[in-house]
Amino acid sequence: MKFTIKAARRASLAVGAVSCLTGAVLAGTAGPASAATAHTFKVCASGNYTAYATLPQQGDISTVLIPPGKCGQLPLSSGSTYGKVWGVYNTNPGKSFYVGTAHFTASKGWTGAAKGTTASHYLVNLG
Repeated sequence: MKFTIKAARRASLAVGAVSCLTGAVLAGTAGPASAATAHTFKVCASGNYTAYATLPQQGDISTVLIPPGKCGQLPLSSGSTYGKVWGVYNTNPGKSFYVGTAHFTASKGWTGAAKGTTASHYLVNLG
């Protein structure tokens, strides 16, 4: 399934509203990724492109768009086993591309990075 930037932004708004109601934190942070935090899915845009992630088993919630050099995260509830990471083309920001799938358990969480370029991209597990 291919996601558009418009869909990612809609999902981000929905996630933000739910996060405010539940007290969960949805944030982008600067700097390098740290070790995985329990119950958190964290992805950093370490390539030359903007990235975002979706959690299909949690209603396809999405991080905000993550510019290069920044990180974004989502809270995890039990039952999650994978998240998909997407990149956004620099020359055509209305289109996204698949970077990779991260497999994890919600109790342990996941931290990773979208690396490379729009022409040669890959996902790295940092946790």
